[in-house]
Amino acid sequence: MTLQQINSRLQEILTGMGVSIASLSDQANFARDLGLDSLDVTDLLVRVEHQFSIRIPDDDWWKLQTIGQLKDYLLGETAFDL
Repeated sequence: MTLQQINSRLQEILTGMGVSIASLSDQANFARDLGLDSLDVTDLLVRVEHQFSIRIPDDDWWKLQTIGQLKDYLLGETAFDL
């Protein structure tokens, strides 16, 4: 999967959750910058798992705090979906 495909899917997920497209940057922190609480972040990661057909282990969830970190994680997880 390409970075452009990941960007497009994440944009669709986040805007679907009410996040402004203008606030979507790789440095955007889910809680601090996007205003997502812990339940919203859980919802986001469940949506990501569904959209990308992957399973994010519980131990990895806490590591994903920004859009950029999530993209990097997805690039690694989807590298073999070509």
